[in-house]
Amino acid sequence: EDRGGSAQGRVSDDTARQTGACRCGTVQFSVAGPAMLTMACHCRGCQRLTGGPYSLSMAYPNHAFSHDAGELEVGGLHGASRYIVCAHCKSWLWTEPEGMGIVNVRTPMLDTPPSAPPMLEVATDAGFAWAKIGTRFSYCGMPSEEEYGEILAACAPSEPA
Repeated sequence: EDRGGSAQGRVSDDTARQTGACRCGTVQFSVAGPAMLTMACHCRGCQRLTGGPYSLSMAYPNHAFSHDAGELEVGGLHGASRYIVCAHCKSWLWTEPEGMGIVNVRTPMLDTPPSAPPMLEVATDAGFAWAKIGTRFSYCGMPSEEEYGEILAACAPSEPA
């Protein structure tokens, strides 16, 4: 079942609760409803945090997210935006970007990650040439606030027919 998007780059209208956990299973969380946005970030920071060519995330409004079990720590950068990790296995689970009212869940931490590719990729200028995804929206750097609004509108869940 595709929970993260469709071939047309829209988020599905799935309203079921999805669960996720860290590598060791100590931290558990859940999200309700569709993601606002799915993305891949190619920046050097995400490369270093993941040990891979990019990080994958799904943005949910704060009210749709629940930390259900396990002890957390702040990892990564210790600034205004918080990078949340499991206190035991140190898996990077989600990010709480300052002042945005969202939680960016690391897509691979969901028990059933979406089968659709991300809708957006950012910081491609810092990425590996062989690791470009070819998303609907692609930026060498980061989109402007106005562009984010346009992307969110274009990727909003479709209304039932």
